[in-house]
Amino acid sequence: MAPRTRRILCLPLLTVLGFGLALPGCGGKLKGMFQFQGTITKTKMNADGSTTTETKEYDDWDEMKEDLAKSAKELRATTKALITTLTEVPPPGRVKLGDLSASFAQYEGNAAFDFIVNADSDDDGFAYVQIGVPSYDEFFKAAAEFHAFVFQTKESILRLRTLAQARIQATMNGRVEAKMSLGDVVALALRQAPGAAGDAAGAAAGALGAELGEGVPDDLLEMRDLALSIGRSAPEFVDKTKNLIATGKQLVTAAPSSIVNPKVVLHIDLIVKGLEDSVKVVGSSGRMLGELVKELSTLRE
Repeated sequence: MAPRTRRILCLPLLTVLGFGLALPGCGGKLKGMFQFQGTITKTKMNADGSTTTETKEYDDWDEMKEDLAKSAKELRATTKALITTLTEVPPPGRVKLGDLSASFAQYEGNAAFDFIVNADSDDDGFAYVQIGVPSYDEFFKAAAEFHAFVFQTKESILRLRTLAQARIQATMNGRVEAKMSLGDVVALALRQAPGAAGDAAGAAAGALGAELGEGVPDDLLEMRDLALSIGRSAPEFVDKTKNLIATGKQLVTAAPSSIVNPKVVLHIDLIVKGLEDSVKVVGSSGRMLGELVKELSTLRE
């Protein structure tokens, strides 16, 4: 990659091709729940006007999840550096669950349903920088919200499947069929008698929670309702993917001329890296969200 310059800066353009999704099983862990094959093509425009194309094959969910985790880690590190370095700017913001949709506000702060509030709390989580330029501040916030929405969606699906399987195993002493969708698993679990807080299902859920190192709520109906609400909000976030990537590219190109605060300009390379990292996360999160939406679409009232 050619060295970055003040005037011409490069940014990956993401093209997503041909995903297919299969659900081979629904164990209590995320690993193995999603399997698909797809190709991600990344075209990078270099400072000299040439382009570099990289194609990567994704064979399973875990590989794509790891790719997103790597991009997110880089973004967190850059965000921390920006927050530490840019002292003459507005204070950083942090995404809250209620910021993503008014319908999520009732779950905000409840550790059983709000996975954003506890995510990487010691590592800035979903913090975003503000540099005092509205267009840049709006982008950084929107990118952080997008990533947070995908994280909340992924964790909500995992928790819902975990709860549903625990109830089925406790009340039916049976196994969930490998190809059952999220909607079918939850529907089957909800047909079982809910029982009291101390019944076998509750004990099983508690044991499973201990295995995962955290408390697992035995309230399938409320968890399902949250997932349905996420599903209704998801199309809006899916639609934002391309616009966010395009906006980030424009901001990278415009940074040298549109950021005029002398104390901020001194750190323009770091700001550009924050933009680039944000775009990477939006691209990776968008690919993941497409697969998660397919799972959510199987849920029923």
